[in-house]
Parts: sequence; structure tokens; C-alpha cells
Amino acid sequence: MRTMLVACLFTFTSGLPVLGQLTITNPDGVPPPSNVRQVSLSTPPSIDAPIPARRPPSQQLRIRVQFLEVDQTTREAIYTGLGTDVLRTSTNLPREKPQDSDSKTLHNFPNQSDAVTRTTALVTQAVISTAEVAGILKMTEASSNSIIADAPNLLLLNDNKVELTDMTQRPFVVNHEKHGDETKPILQHIEEGTRLGILARMEASTISTEEHLEIGCEIVSRRVIDIRTDFVFGLGTKPLRIQIPQLQVTTARAKANLTFGQTLLVDPHVTSTRVFRSETSVPFLGRLPYVGRSFKNVAVTTHDQHLIVLLHPEPGSED
Repeated sequence: MRTMLVACLFTFTSGLPVLGQLTITNPDGVPPPSNVRQVSLSTPPSIDAPIPARRPPSQQLRIRVQFLEVDQTTREAIYTGLGTDVLRTSTNLPREKPQDSDSKTLHNFPNQSDAVTRTTALVTQAVISTAEVAGILKMTEASSNSIIADAPNLLLLNDNKVELTDMTQRPFVVNHEKHGDETKPILQHIEEGTRLGILARMEASTISTEEHLEIGCEIVSRRVIDIRTDFVFGLGTKPLRIQIPQLQVTTARAKANLTFGQTLLVDPHVTSTRVFRSETSVPFLGRLPYVGRSFKNVAVTTHDQHLIVLLHPEPGSED
């Protein structure tokens, strides 16, 4: 009888919460009563031990990339809106070209010539908010001489590099060679375009649930800015015409710390020339078949455009 009484009393008291009771709850279940104190099962860190992260960082990261080609007016308006406190521009002077040969003998004298033009490299970067990104896109869309191009989302692993390449090859006749009685041109293909490389590392914050990112960005732009004509002698009775392209390679590198919801803006100070075609017509008359072209005015203009890259990091799936 005493045993049954003790069992009933234990059953009754175990259903009531008491001070200091440890309750393990299921996050997906019904929330516990307000008078039940929930106690964490983690061991509190010692004074000398580092504070552990709230959660391990994600192993994957998505980078949404947008390429903007804006005219000078839109570019100035964008930077005026961001303000001087956000922007940071770095300048790298051209490196000296090392000597190809310091030998005073003919044993290892180089037999190839080259021509290298080096200029100062600049890059402007800024970590901006979602609202600032919306303002930049709105100004770009409002400009008739600016373009927004969305690239495929890039998926990269933590602390690994991924590249996005948009290159085309252009052939140039750079020399001629003799094959028997015939002389054939020698073609050299030069890559033109943009290559974007991104390296990201994610670290969980020790004081919040946000993940902090460190992103390194490398933008390589290859452009043929001039084509000079010259001649090759000694292969026939007449000199043979060749092309000498002047290739400009610009490499801009930027690195910044940010969190999800922020965007990294990178301006490699790369300028290209684009042709724009605009058409105006007299109302109603310009839409008439055949005769409408007489009431239309087509204008072709060229504008210098500046490349701006927007990198939007987004969390990927965790392993």
C-alpha cells in the first residue's frame, strides 16, 4: 500500500514544473508553458577558452552577378548618390619591365622581340545595401546609353575560386611564310572579353547568427584598342601587308568583408565604345507601310561606356 501511494505521489508531482527543472523541448513541437525554465545543454566556455560560433558556416555560396555598362553621366550620378564614405579607389603604378637579357654573350641572347605598354591600374569598390543597389539599377535603366546584363549565378564552395569567362577570338595577319612558290599568311588569334574570378570565405559570427563573408574579386579585361598596319620584307618582290594589334590587358582586384544582404560593387575603370541607334518618326505617318520610312529619322551615336560589376552573395545549401 505504501509503495502504491509513493508511486501515485511521484506521478502527480512529476507532471508539475518545479524551480530548476530541466526541460528538453522539440523546436517543431508545442511550446512549453511559460513557467518552465529551458536550460541549454551546452557547457559554458571557460574564461580563457574562445567563444564558439553559433553555427557552422555554409559550405556553399551563390554569387549573383550583374554587369553594368554605363555612360559617364550615369556613372557620376551613381557615385554621387553613394557618397564618399562608401567608395574606395586604389591606384597601382605600372611595374617596371624586367630586362630580358643581361648576358654579354650570344649563348643565351634572346631571338624574340616584344613590345609592352604599361599604364596605371585603378579599381573602385564599395559595399552597398539592397536599397542602394535598387537605386543604381534604376538610374542605369533610366539611361538610354546604359545596359544591364545578368550573368548566370555562380555556385562555389567555401574558400574556393570560380571563374566566369566571356571571351571571343579575333584573327590577325601578323606575318607571312613561304611554302615552295607560295606565300601564305600567318594568323594569330587574340582573345578579347572579360574574365571574372571570385574567391569567397565564410565565417560564422561568434556574437550573432549572421555569417560574415570575405570576398576577393579579380576582373581581367582584354581589349584590342588599336590595329596598326605594317609590312614584311624579303618574301617576294613586293612588301606584304600585316596587322599589328595593340592589346590592352587590365586586371582589377578587390577584396571586402560583408554579410548576406550586402552587395560588393567593383569598378575596374575599363572603358569601351558602343554604337547606339535611335529612331524618331512623325506620329501616325511614320507607321504607314512603304512611305513611313520617309517620315522617320535614324540617328547613330557612339558613347564611351564604363564597366561596373555587382556581386550579390546568397547562402547556398549546407552539406
